[in-house]
Amino acid sequence: MKVLYRISDGGYNKIKPDYVCKKLDVFERFYKIFNKYEIYVVADNVCEETYQFLLKYINKDKLFRTQLSNAEAFMYAVNYSLQNFDINEIVYFAEDDYLYTEHADKIILEGLEVGDYSSGYDHPDKYKNHSDGGPNPFIKDGGEITRVMLTQNTHWKITNSCCMTFAVKLKTIKEDILIIQKYCGGKHPHDFEMFIELNKKNKRKVVSSIPGVSTHGETEWLSPLIDWEKEFYKEN
Repeated sequence: MKVLYRISDGGYNKIKPDYVCKKLDVFERFYKIFNKYEIYVVADNVCEETYQFLLKYINKDKLFRTQLSNAEAFMYAVNYSLQNFDINEIVYFAEDDYLYTEHADKIILEGLEVGDYSSGYDHPDKYKNHSDGGPNPFIKDGGEITRVMLTQNTHWKITNSCCMTFAVKLKTIKEDILIIQKYCGGKHPHDFEMFIELNKKNKRKVVSSIPGVSTHGETEWLSPLIDWEKEFYKEN
């Protein structure tokens, strides 16, 4: 598996736990878990201090300094993968505000045994009814209509969408590129709409582990049933 990590000194104005706001600490935690793989970093709109920090971990030929946007940086990572990796390679696209459990990498890879796009994030929006103010229009009666599957180490559910952090086979990305480009053509990726169309037109299955092994670092939407602060500071 190849890992494409995207980091920026900027970000959206969202409420996050203090430890998630320390992006260099978040990267260090990520690196401890994923350093067994080849890691490439798209350092988008970063200051010199951040760039020099990253050079301590990432070889210069795998560290790309850009001045793009969120969606453009993702497409940069996608295009680099398509141009430089074997088409049968698995790629993990990662954002800079995600936390992971100790063996998350292994679990996320397992997801590709049962799905086309694998996420370790059990997004709480899948359990909040839309009629009660939940953001996902497909959620009612406390959940989504799905199928639950089992791999060696965890259960998985088919979910209608995930964010822009996921594992996928590169040949799947190649087949889906027109839809991906459609929803990642501006400053911000429209991930929900993208995955809905990928399912509708290309019959793609997005799967997420239950319980989650990763989380987006927004306070309101932390993956449930896990003490993420404890996980963050756990010694590997």
